[in-house]
Amino acid sequence: MHDDVAPQENAIRHLLSEMTPQWADLPIQRLRSSGTDNAIYRIGEALLLRLPRREAAVHLIDKELDWLPRLADLPLKVPRLRFRGSTELGLKCNFGIFDWMEGKIASPANIADPTAAALALAEFLKALHLVGTEGAPLAGELNHRRGVALEVLSPVTLGAIDILANEIDAPAAHDLWQRACATAHRGPPVWLHGDLKADNLIAEGGQLTGVIDWGLCAVGDPAADYAAAWSWVDPSARDVFRMACEVDDADWLRAEGWALYGAVIALSYYRGGLNEALCEQSRLTLSRLGMR
Repeated sequence: MHDDVAPQENAIRHLLSEMTPQWADLPIQRLRSSGTDNAIYRIGEALLLRLPRREAAVHLIDKELDWLPRLADLPLKVPRLRFRGSTELGLKCNFGIFDWMEGKIASPANIADPTAAALALAEFLKALHLVGTEGAPLAGELNHRRGVALEVLSPVTLGAIDILANEIDAPAAHDLWQRACATAHRGPPVWLHGDLKADNLIAEGGQLTGVIDWGLCAVGDPAADYAAAWSWVDPSARDVFRMACEVDDADWLRAEGWALYGAVIALSYYRGGLNEALCEQSRLTLSRLGMR
């Protein structure tokens, strides 16, 4: 859906020559992904370069560069920053070079034990919620509103449901949304990743091992991440995930609302476009919510 304005490999090599000459002679490979915000290049065998490919993503990479070093001790691996720089290559922005994380997209085919994976994600989220929030970015416009009060999202969510009325159970979706909006998180705001889907999770050896793409992280309502119970966790492990996360009824209902929001927004936006992978993931989420 977005023009491919990512720099060519020779431009990246020139950038490395100027800023990190120690890596300038390493092989460079542009990596394709379902994401629309960043261009990604593998540098040699051990490094990865990320830089924004559109203006709206510039502040997202800045946040990753600022905060990922402070999130390094979580139970699952997160990208480890090796170099931070600035460039005007395509647009004026910062970029980061990180350690390459071995593994595959954490799709069902790459997870050997869904229950173990659900427990690993729950342990990760509980640890993330204990990280100090002083000075941290608050949920809002700068993280696409992941973790804000659900009712703030009603206009776009209800509009997306109506667009999809020929494909989903719109009355059931409206009902779930209204019930979810009637709840509120009673605890303090906590760190959240904001985009826990298969292509932002890394599996290795059949196990969940890492979490990448932190551009939507912020401090807010943890239900935004508990939504992974429908968008990523296998249905057979959903109850285990909930118990391990110690989620109460209100937060769980709101998590369903977040899962609905993510699915209808993505499907209404990308349907008929090029990102069929996100469409299929959204349809699966809606099916798990009983909306199809």
